[in-house]
Amino acid sequence: MEYIKRWFLSLLNLLSDITGTNVTSMVAMNDSDSDLDYNIPEIWEKRLRYDASRKSFWGKMKGKESSEKPIIEKTDFVNQAGDVIHIQVMSELYGPGVTGESTLRGNEDKLSTSQFNVTVDWLRKAVAVTKKVKKEVNFDTIQETRMRLSNWLARELDRQTFSQLLDSTPDTLYAGNATSSATLGDDDTFTTQELDAIKLALDRKGAIPLSVERDGGQETYHYGVVISEVDEYNLRGDDRWLDAVKQAEARSSKNPIFTGRPVEWNGLLVYTLRGVKAAGCVQGTPLRPECSLYTDGAGTALTADATTILVGGAAQTNTGQQKQYTQFFGSTGTITIESEEISYTGKTYRSFTGCTRGANSTTATTHAEGSLITQRNVSKIIGFGAEICAFAWGQQPKRVEDTDDYGFITGIGIETLYGVKAIEDSAANKPNYLVMEAYSKNPGTI
Repeated sequence: MEYIKRWFLSLLNLLSDITGTNVTSMVAMNDSDSDLDYNIPEIWEKRLRYDASRKSFWGKMKGKESSEKPIIEKTDFVNQAGDVIHIQVMSELYGPGVTGESTLRGNEDKLSTSQFNVTVDWLRKAVAVTKKVKKEVNFDTIQETRMRLSNWLARELDRQTFSQLLDSTPDTLYAGNATSSATLGDDDTFTTQELDAIKLALDRKGAIPLSVERDGGQETYHYGVVISEVDEYNLRGDDRWLDAVKQAEARSSKNPIFTGRPVEWNGLLVYTLRGVKAAGCVQGTPLRPECSLYTDGAGTALTADATTILVGGAAQTNTGQQKQYTQFFGSTGTITIESEEISYTGKTYRSFTGCTRGANSTTATTHAEGSLITQRNVSKIIGFGAEICAFAWGQQPKRVEDTDDYGFITGIGIETLYGVKAIEDSAANKPNYLVMEAYSKNPGTI
């Protein structure tokens, strides 16, 4: 009997790894069978991490050290928050060699090495479910919770990665003829000219390419670029883009002009990061933050002298359900509502505070509830090669549970130790990616 049980559990593990089958829904729980009770949480933990990695934007671009993937994943498992995972970097050799009978001793090149550290910290998230909810709903709350936690972890991994790439002072370009973020205007949208500028800049930085093609001795480098959906809209309005993509493949259902899948332009694979609007929660993306103006829910307009601007929806009293409407906006900065610019000195999860109306010579005016708010209609684009960011796991995501009120409330959650950091070279530069800023005004009313 023991042998059969072990064989059955091994088979379930194999099926989970090969097919991604949700093993927890295949096994009937038996309170008297301690072996099954012990193994099911382990299978669930593995599935959680794989799901999150698969669903995240950067999850498909991960690899181990020396894999030349954009995201370098390291799994030096440690014990506690504050522990440090070390990643070594080494410079290339650029000095000349010696010729003829010249003496080599004393003319050696020196390897320049350094290391940068990724500090891991705890990340935890939980959901509370009562017995009353379990009884009344017509689906498996545990399985649904697992899926929602997996989705949340995927978004959190992406948020942390984008935050590192955008906030760690990389080299910055500006679209059109702009020379700074403040000078971006209607003529500085994202076009094929900007794609060409990113490709040239990555070449000149000496970024590690994602791949190299050789044809007749000629090398062609390939990089990636990720843009917002509004920048994609502007790019698709560029005649050069449309003509090139239409001619790239035969007219069929697989042509990227119809499918919207990543398209290659001048050695750049173009990816689109799309914003999400669900249940009135408008956030945009880390590349282009958005939210909606809220007043009192009764359609009252925002007055021209208000110094606190509410966003999102009705006030939420349950902290665990607070939607972080402003999370992609800077901690301070300038926002745009219609044609008015408004500077702010602070923010909460659903408001901008310390506002100065009519900034940058614009006019303070009233605004209708639901008006779109952006970070001055400025978007960011990331051009990247290999090895742009390091992701360090200190502990794989682990299922945790808790009960309260004599077992009436069950808490289901995850905890993990992880850290993320933009990769630097031995001179503390970030050689393998750059950021471009472009003017990215919403083209419609949605």
